[in-house]
Amino acid sequence: MRRTLAILAIIAALTAVSACTLTSGGATISLPSGVVYPKIVPDEMVTADRTVSYSFTFEGKQQTITVSVDGSVYAGADAAEKSVTRFGNARENDWIEDYYPAFVNEPHQDAFYEALLGQLRAIKTANGLDSDRYAELMTVFVQSIEYRTDPVDLSPKFPIETFVEQSGDCDDKTLLLAGLLSREDYDVAVMLFEAEQHVSLGIRSDVNDYAGTGYAFAETTAPGFIGMVPTGLGGGIALVSDPRVFRIDGGTTTFAAGDQVAFIVERDAQLQQQGVELGELVKTADSELSVLEDRASSLKSQLDAYTAAGDTARYNALVPEYNHAADAYNAKAAERNALAETYNDAVNARTYIYDHLDDRPSVYRFLQS
Repeated sequence: MRRTLAILAIIAALTAVSACTLTSGGATISLPSGVVYPKIVPDEMVTADRTVSYSFTFEGKQQTITVSVDGSVYAGADAAEKSVTRFGNARENDWIEDYYPAFVNEPHQDAFYEALLGQLRAIKTANGLDSDRYAELMTVFVQSIEYRTDPVDLSPKFPIETFVEQSGDCDDKTLLLAGLLSREDYDVAVMLFEAEQHVSLGIRSDVNDYAGTGYAFAETTAPGFIGMVPTGLGGGIALVSDPRVFRIDGGTTTFAAGDQVAFIVERDAQLQQQGVELGELVKTADSELSVLEDRASSLKSQLDAYTAAGDTARYNALVPEYNHAADAYNAKAAERNALAETYNDAVNARTYIYDHLDDRPSVYRFLQS
């Protein structure tokens, strides 16, 4: 199960006061008013860059990216305070809308984003990706990063941390993907499921949006198409609550392949149900086949005994009954094998889907054919 969300456990670093000034020893001291969000102060003592490489599969092809990250910025991000400080008359919940965007849009990460996106754009150009497949490329890359929950530190990471450390949990990986997509002009949002303590990404879509949010669901902790909602999270948790949606300033590009993903999801559900029903029919046919086999075997044993005894009359009298039993067995075996073949087709089709979660166009074509 995912860790408890830091956004639900943040305590203000200073107690909020009802006024913006106070008097001490006859002097008036001004206090700031508002909210201070997490930020990065580069550690200038760190001069060595961090070179990080990833390999992952997209649309059946192995892809490798290598990025050199400013070590001072990473060190500053790693050491940064991740909670929110409220001053003055700032109301308790004023900070929530801008909390996640503060991690995504922290300006010291701009060079990191540009270097990483340069690698991803090269893959886009080499493979002639349209905007939908490019969004999927970035999603598959982030999904390939190891899912790991820190048992001690409950705070989200800055995207630069997740990239350098090559691991993160749901909010860490979601913030990294949000940063990449928003800088490539996609309209994205962070979706917070408070009841389930889970965070995922939303990409604006006119079809197959999640729970009327206007955004297609994108899970970052495991492989899956944009618009494919997992049936369960770690610990058997299912997403049932309505998410809080926090838009990340970006662009207007939408995900337009939602209809294909909806078709894949619907067909997958049909194949799953078909597999369950056919599996039961095969088990029933196996039981019936066992009874017919026992009957035919018993009759064959009698025929063998009559042959050994030289009892031709009884042998000839029993042959029609044996042949009938053998025909019944063969007919049931043919029926059972046809059911098994259809069952195997359904299983193999689902296997193809889940073996190709990095390749939505291929799965769509396969299911149509």
